[in-house]
This record gives sequence, structure tokens and C-alpha cells, in this order.
Amino acid sequence: MMKHLIYFILLSTSVFSQNYHYAIDEAPVKTTPENPVVNNQLEETEYFKAYLLPLTQKATIQQALDKYGSVRLEKGDYSGTNIVMKSNQKLYGHPTQSRISAVTIAAGSTGVVLESVAPVDQTITLQSGGVISNITFKSIKWATLVGTNVMLENNTFINMSGPIRIDCSQSGYIRNTKIIKHQSQGGLNMLVLKGNSSTPSYGNVSLHTNFLTPHGNTTDIAGLSSLTFVGLDAEGWNLAGEGTKAMISATNIGNVKITAFNGANSYSAVKTPSFDIDAANVFFLDKAMNYPTDVLSTRANMFVVNGAGTYTRKSGTVTGFDVQANLNGSNTVKYNGTEQVTAITNSTILANLSSSILGTKYTPWARPTWETLPDPLGANWRTNRVGKPDQTSYLQNLINTKGVADLPEGIFYIGSTLKLPVDSNHGIVGQGTGKTVIVGLTDDFPLISLTGGQDANFILSYLTLQGGSVGIYASQDYGSQHMSYENMKFVVFRDQNYGIQLKQIKGFDNNFLDNLGFVNCNIGFFQNPLTPYANDIDTSSFVDKTMFYKNQFINCSTAVSMMATRADNLDAWVDCKFDGGKTALALNAQNAPLAANCDFTNYTGANVITSNVFCIYNSNVYNNRVTSSTFNSISTNIEGCRFLDNSPMFTPVVYNTLNNHIANSTVTGNVVTTIPANKGFGLESAVYVNSTFLSNPSLSKLLVNVKAGVPTVIINSTSDSYPQFLVTQ
Repeated sequence: MMKHLIYFILLSTSVFSQNYHYAIDEAPVKTTPENPVVNNQLEETEYFKAYLLPLTQKATIQQALDKYGSVRLEKGDYSGTNIVMKSNQKLYGHPTQSRISAVTIAAGSTGVVLESVAPVDQTITLQSGGVISNITFKSIKWATLVGTNVMLENNTFINMSGPIRIDCSQSGYIRNTKIIKHQSQGGLNMLVLKGNSSTPSYGNVSLHTNFLTPHGNTTDIAGLSSLTFVGLDAEGWNLAGEGTKAMISATNIGNVKITAFNGANSYSAVKTPSFDIDAANVFFLDKAMNYPTDVLSTRANMFVVNGAGTYTRKSGTVTGFDVQANLNGSNTVKYNGTEQVTAITNSTILANLSSSILGTKYTPWARPTWETLPDPLGANWRTNRVGKPDQTSYLQNLINTKGVADLPEGIFYIGSTLKLPVDSNHGIVGQGTGKTVIVGLTDDFPLISLTGGQDANFILSYLTLQGGSVGIYASQDYGSQHMSYENMKFVVFRDQNYGIQLKQIKGFDNNFLDNLGFVNCNIGFFQNPLTPYANDIDTSSFVDKTMFYKNQFINCSTAVSMMATRADNLDAWVDCKFDGGKTALALNAQNAPLAANCDFTNYTGANVITSNVFCIYNSNVYNNRVTSSTFNSISTNIEGCRFLDNSPMFTPVVYNTLNNHIANSTVTGNVVTTIPANKGFGLESAVYVNSTFLSNPSLSKLLVNVKAGVPTVIINSTSDSYPQFLVTQ
């Protein structure tokens, strides 16, 4: 009889509105003294306390915003009513990214939050007339962000899919905008940023940009005091031949900084340059993309460190200088085409170079504040799971019948894997990482197994996955898989061999992994690709243009293992915490992987980071006790970082020349690589720009070149190291 009784769980206002019903043996385990109340993370708390507007009342979305201030939406289509958002209003879509109509951000607004919505083929309009400041857009899908003659200050746009077009060429300004993961595909003018001379625009940074097959012109950038791209991949620009401009078309700019510059347009109908830049100063770090038609204005001072290819100047008298450091692997520093083999003594040249290198000292991006990840089951979770009823069938039935299983607060125990189709329509959403837990009754099966799908994704948010062998298992055991535009958020993986395992799937492309936690795993995120790679689609197995945003990797032996065969392209770890274990990042066959604004602490293996190449910006590395060196990499590109450990920075590599490029950073350990006496180790090539080396003070200068292991000071002025890429002005 008890099996057929109905148990009503009313755990919160949000849960009450959804009327959950369970048979007794299907109900989640409720809070008890052994399972105390555990709070969610702060951003989750803000989401769940927002007023839940039912889909049936979608026509009242504006009234709800005006009445409650903070509103969240159910799964479904809320379009049909345009929205105006004002100061401190917040609109949260369902993790499936609820469809809405056009949005206007009222002039003068501050503190607006718009998240997880899809204004498909609609606009988000920034209204002119008053300063719009401190707004946050996050995970916005298939919309165009527009603003004309607006005043923008200190705004953040995260995981934006669609064009961004802001034109302040007549009036207004764009200041200190953070664009973190911007992806746009097809169409024209994927990025328009225009300023004017009367009210300067400055401090705008685009971190992780992917311009994919624009049919014509890609960018239109003009009149800015500064412009920074950190990590830019462009593919097939001017695909249909509808444009004539370079991929980066920038005119009348003050200072331009670009790093991790990658891509190609070999299959475009009309091939245009990768850049055409008119600026006072241009600084490239790690410039892999190059075309012989790339062009600079005559006035631009060009400083390229670790670049490929060449460029030309526009016609006229050239007044700017060219500094080419390790261009095309030359192992040289050249000033205006002449190799510099001793310190420069010409006072005019020194003054110009020093001014260009030092620039102006601005405020680095704020360090992330990482919360302690919720641990809702506590230390005795393995003991407490013994004898609990198996709820696998119940959860699987929810997934099969509802598509997205919305779970209440509670603990769900499962004895076999849950199967989740990769079709963008199935998933699991809980009530928060501290409130909803799916637990393996044993540790010999994956908690969630993804079934086949192409160019699609799944939904997983607001819960903890604990135990089992793997948290999420993606493989071709259940059919061919290629995932894209995955927006997983607020999921904690605890006590597993692998948190996420991509076993020989074809691709994991353009994904945004938002506030994931990996705790006590052997490997947090594990890519084990198809091998060997035969340079064809059948053996292609990659992770491309995926961002790990505000992820925490705590006490994992290896936080991330991505030993690719077909190269992974422009993957990024932004605002992430790596703490405890043997190795933080174990990478191979990468193109421009980057870490930005991260911390790496308490690692005890041979190296903190291993990779063929690696880029790192505004990050801190400290309290590690590695046995070899911080990096084991053929090529590194470093800017604005602090390395506070006494361990050596680099490990010699057999049969390869080390290429290390360090700018505006502080290094405690020995930066000089000691080459073993036995044969087979390549000599070091390095360029140091305005960096401080506490173990090598003689190298703490504005510009140093290391050729075949021998350092030469080029600008013999004491360095003043501070970040210059991820800064606000």
C-alpha cells in the first residue's frame, strides 16, 4: 500500500508553484540532522528568489518586471511583448534560454541583469540620453546588441551570441566594457565599435572572440582611444565576398593590443587581410594569423612579440617604428629591420620605445571572489547512501516524458546511469548546488550518459552530482556525438574518477561552462580523443572555443586533461580557481589555449601546467611545491601575471627550442633555463618586456632578448611591471 501513496513536497515558494508529486519510494531524501540545510551559491540565490512568471502569463512580462524588479522565466517561448528594462531590474531566463522579444535598456539605467534568454533575430537596444552603467548581460543567444550615441560605462557582456554594434561616432562614448566570450556567425559587421574625439571611448576589452564565416565585412572599429583583444579566432571572413575590408578594420585608434590571434580564410570567396589598423601604437603578442596583405598605417608604432608572417605599410612617409621580437621564429629582436645585438643607446629611440612599452598604468581587472562550494551531503555521504532506494527509473521517466526534468530540493539516489539525449531538448534542472543532489549508490557507473546528437546540446543546471565513476559521460557508445553551444551552469561534480569525460566523441565546440565545480576528482574535465588522428572527419576529435568561466577545480589530481590529437583551438579558462592536486592543466596539441584572471595554488606534481603552447594573462601562481617547474611547454606567452613560487619557470624540451615570451609580469623563481649536458635539448629563445625577475635581477629591464640561451639587454632601463591587457581605465 505504501508504494502507491502520494507524497507532496513543498520545499519553497518556487517548488510549491510546480506541484511536485512522488510515490514514497521515489521522493528525494529530505533535510535531516544528517543532511543539514546548505545554502546555494550567491548567484543561484539571486536567481531562485526572483519572481517566477508562468509561461501562461507571458503577456504580463513587463508588468512583472515593473512590480517585482527581479523576474525569472519557465522553459518556453515568452516572445510577443517587447520589454523595457530600467535600473536594477533583472530578468532571468530558464537554463534552456527562454525565447523573448526585443529588449530596450532605458537611458540612465544601472545594475540591469539580463541572463539566459534568446531574443532570436531581435535587438537588444541600449538607449541614448543618460549613462548606462554596471549592467550585466550573460548567455544571450541569437540577438543583435545595438546602441547609437549612447553613454556606456563599466558594463559586462558575457557569452554573447550575435553581432555587437555600438556607434558613438557623433556623440556619447563606450568606456571600460568587458566583452567575455563573443561569438557571431554569418551576416555582416559582427563587431562595430565607434567613438568620437569630443568624448573619448576607452578601456574596452574583448576576451575570447570568435568571428565565424561572416559573409562580408567582419568589423568596423573607429575613433577609440584604446582597443584590446585577448584571444581572437576568425574563420572564413568575407565568405560570400560581400565585403572589401580586412577582418580587423580599425581607423583613428590610440592604442591597440591584440594577443592569441588565430584563424584562416582560405575558403572565402574574396580574400581580404586579417588586419588593417590605423593607430598610434600596436602591440601583438602571439600573432599566429598572418597574410602578406595585412597593413598598418604610416604613423603606427608596431611592437610584435612572437609573431608569424609580415605586414605592409600604407603609402606615404612612415613615421612609426617597427620592433619585431622573435618574428617568424627568428630568435632576434629587430628595430626597423636591423637586429639589435647590444643595448640601444640612441636617446630619441629609447624615449620612443620606452614610452610605447610602459604606456599608462591602469587598474587591473578585479580578482574573482570564489565562494566555498556547497557540500550538501557532508563527509559521511558514502555511509549515508547505503540502503537508500534506487530512484533511477523515476528520474529517467521524468527525462523521457518531460524533456527537461525540473527537480525540487532533495537527494536522489541512483543505481545505474541516466541517459540524456543530446538534442537541445532534454536535461535536468535542480534547485541549486546546495539543494539538489544526484548521488550514485555505487561508484562503478557514470551518473549521466549522453546519447547521440549532432550540433546540439543538453541542459544541466543548479545541482550537485556526487559519486559514481563519472559525472557526465560523453562517448560514441551511444552514437556519434558532436556538441555545440552547450551552456551548462552551476553544477558541482564531487568524488568521481572523472567529472566530465569526453571519450572519443567528434567535437565539443563553442561551449560555455559557467560556474562549474570539480571537487575530489581524479580528473575534473577529461578529453580522451580518437587516436590516431588521420587528418579526416572520421577521426577528428576536438574541443574548440570552449570557455570555462568561474570554474573551481578543488583537490583534483589533474584539474583538466586535454591531450588532443587533432588540435584544440582557443579554449579558455577565465576567472577560474585551480587549487590542490598534482597538475592543474595537462594539455597537448593546442592552438592558443589561454588562462585569464585565474589563480593556481597548492600543486605538488612535476609542473603546474603542461602544454605544447600556453597563454596566460592577469593570473597568480603561488603556494605550489612542484618538483620540476611551473611550465612544461614549448612556447609560452605571459602578460600581467605574478609567479610567487621559488620553483623554476620552465623545463627544457627535448628536440625543441623553448620559446618564452613574458611581458609586464613578476617572476620569483629562476627564469633562466638550465640546459642539461646531454644532447637533445633545444636552447631557449625568449623575449622579456617590462618584467621583474626576482631571481634574475639583471634581466629586470624594459626589453631583453634571449638568443640560443644567451640573454642580451636591449633597453637597459629598470622595468616597472604591471598588467596592460586586462585593465580598466
